[in-house]
Amino acid sequence: MNNALLYALAVPLLSASGGLAAVGVLGKQAVPVALGRFVAALALLASGLLLFKVLFQPDGMHFGFVLGLMCVTWLTALVAFVESFFNRVPVLDLLVFPLCALAFALPLVLGEDVAIRMAGDTLFQIHLLIALAAYSLLGIAAGHALVMAFQEKALHRPGMQSSGQRALREKLLDQLPPLMNMESILFRQLWAGFILLSLTLLTGFVFSESWLGTAGKLNHKTIFSVLSWLSFAVLLGGRMLLGWRGKVALRWCLGSYGVLFLAYFGTQFVLEFILKRVG
Repeated sequence: MNNALLYALAVPLLSASGGLAAVGVLGKQAVPVALGRFVAALALLASGLLLFKVLFQPDGMHFGFVLGLMCVTWLTALVAFVESFFNRVPVLDLLVFPLCALAFALPLVLGEDVAIRMAGDTLFQIHLLIALAAYSLLGIAAGHALVMAFQEKALHRPGMQSSGQRALREKLLDQLPPLMNMESILFRQLWAGFILLSLTLLTGFVFSESWLGTAGKLNHKTIFSVLSWLSFAVLLGGRMLLGWRGKVALRWCLGSYGVLFLAYFGTQFVLEFILKRVG
């Protein structure tokens, strides 16, 4: 199956999965859960096969800003899909699958990334896999935090301007687990993501020493990654020691992920699209 056909399958299927989530969340008629999961599974299968083919090509492994976005959004959608079997949060599908469809459409506009140096190194590939998993788990946590922010605001500020807005708010709230359960899920995701982020930094330093002969290279990626790790550490420490929750925890979560996003995607965008370099 060639890439053009896979793009023709993956992008519409991811969009359809997001569309079904939107109908289920915002529409007047419920979408059967089995149908939504079936379309999501097909979308993840087609996009996963496409991702594998564009990552691993005869001239070596390809990776960069565009493929990084594809990897992270695909893994985030996969986590959301698996999580839906245990804790259904349909609003997350509404956020994640359209973003994934957009990411998979980017190569059609910007082109695919070129082969990267060190792509064949086993240690580098382990580091990259752990980093992608960390970005994805913390990404789904950030999406979860956005949903919780809406949920908390809707519960504590019930007054709306119109009956239509009230009806929509009630419909959305009815589809969400209780706020306490949402908070427990959020911190489980944060702990798992934080452990993977710690391993990402550790393997990054080991990789740098093995390849470059230094224990670490001080650049924008390293600085933002460490700052993000420290920010998540403060959040989890505040949760354990001070009982942080609610708006404080949500703001720390979103801010920490914002810094993490800048660590790779912010700096890589500047390198590839502004400075025209591969980093």
